[in-house]
Amino acid sequence: MEPITSFIVMDILEAALEMERGGADIVHLEVGEPDFPPPRAVIDAICKAARDGHTHYTHSLGALRLREAVADWYRRTYGVPVAPECVIITPGTSGAFLSAVATLLDKGDKLLLTDPGYPCYPNFARLLCAEPHLLRISSAEGFVPRRDAVLAALDQGVKAVLIASPANPTGALIPPDLLQWLASLPVPLISDEIYHGLIYADEPAHTALEFSGDVIVVNGLSKRLAMTGLRIGWAIVPPELVRPFQKLNQNLFICADSISQQAAIPALTDPSCEEEVRVMVKTYDRRRKALIDGLRRIGFKLDYEPRGAFYVFADIAEYSDDGYRFAYRLLKEAKVAATPGIDFGKNETNHFLRFAYTIDEARIEEGISRIAKWLGV
Repeated sequence: MEPITSFIVMDILEAALEMERGGADIVHLEVGEPDFPPPRAVIDAICKAARDGHTHYTHSLGALRLREAVADWYRRTYGVPVAPECVIITPGTSGAFLSAVATLLDKGDKLLLTDPGYPCYPNFARLLCAEPHLLRISSAEGFVPRRDAVLAALDQGVKAVLIASPANPTGALIPPDLLQWLASLPVPLISDEIYHGLIYADEPAHTALEFSGDVIVVNGLSKRLAMTGLRIGWAIVPPELVRPFQKLNQNLFICADSISQQAAIPALTDPSCEEEVRVMVKTYDRRRKALIDGLRRIGFKLDYEPRGAFYVFADIAEYSDDGYRFAYRLLKEAKVAATPGIDFGKNETNHFLRFAYTIDEARIEEGISRIAKWLGV
């Protein structure tokens, strides 16, 4: 446990909740959790599943109807064939990442990750005695990996690559030609696609499965369908990895939540759910624009505008080179919660904050107003 770091966003959230218990009014721009309820069809399915007795273990790979629904969703959404037998349902995407790292890497093996990037990725590696190999990415290059840097990492012994598109904390999209190249590398690729569907650009997100059947694709329902607490994710894996993933599911999790699995079926098959997603995405886009405009007004620098997910990664160098201290002061003195950039890596992240636009526009404007007043601008 010694090398495992805390998840700073949760530290900030918990400090904010403690302040709220004392009567403070906090503007929450820290946590990346949708503020929408799940679609109505999902709520109805939860209630029906409980009444119908879906409270027992399922198959360790997941209920067959759900695995078929995932496979059919990939056919409809991306035009790629997926065998239900290669779909493994996991307790959120966290279960899928843990199994992927355990399956692909031995003790001491290097896992290539971007810096900045989602802070739990390196901890999955560390927990399993693998080694995170951090690849610097920058706003000047759209927060995506450079090919020469990736090849240099392979020369240094990297055994697998994990990428995300759209990415947390930057909202960056990997162009399809770069994704195709990454899928062609001589080491396994894990593609985190949990923010697919939350896109604000003309170019849609592409699944790595469009370019190779040898990749591991991780996705789920928490972000796009506002089902965070239901903990349904999946991994789509090559046939030879199904049994290793199954053994890990059996031993670590037994199975994903049975009621949530039933609720996930209409989430992927009921057209009304997709309509609700479209409404959510339009709302997020309005919030995105409001937050970007507001942060720029108060002097925060944004060289890259996010094209997906629901985050803005803002440079606060005008005011501080210690984002951790700045974030805690912002919380205590201005009652605005944001996540320090150092939660996401060490690549000049000390003068960044991540803001999540998962609150309504009025509260975003209130947050901007409080920050402006606090900074005296």
